[in-house]
Amino acid sequence: MAKKRRFGISIPEDVANDLDFLAERLSVDRSKIVCEAIRSYVRDHIHYIHPHECYGVITLVSNDNVKLLKVIEEFKDIIKEFTHIHIDENCINALVVSGSSLKIAELHKKLLEVFYNVRFIPLRECKV
Repeated sequence: MAKKRRFGISIPEDVANDLDFLAERLSVDRSKIVCEAIRSYVRDHIHYIHPHECYGVITLVSNDNVKLLKVIEEFKDIIKEFTHIHIDENCINALVVSGSSLKIAELHKKLLEVFYNVRFIPLRECKV
């Protein structure tokens, strides 16, 4: 069994209420949910921590295709495929990326500065 470490965090009241409700619905304690959420977040952002080769999908919502196309052109060496679909007034995009984790982190950071709901989803366990 892994050694555990206790620490305190502060979260908004509405998030705490949602956490309590979810824990009750799943019949698990809050610590388990928070631990899994942190583990998942770290896994999805490991490209910021350790240089390695990896691949995955970056999803994002945009309403400025000109800016997005400029970013895609700038990172065309690691963007292997791009798809775009309209739902309501939103443009839903998926970028399939492969290459250096440092370059993927650079792309991810640039997208976070301009667009919203940007997520990197690794498609295999990244080896560091």
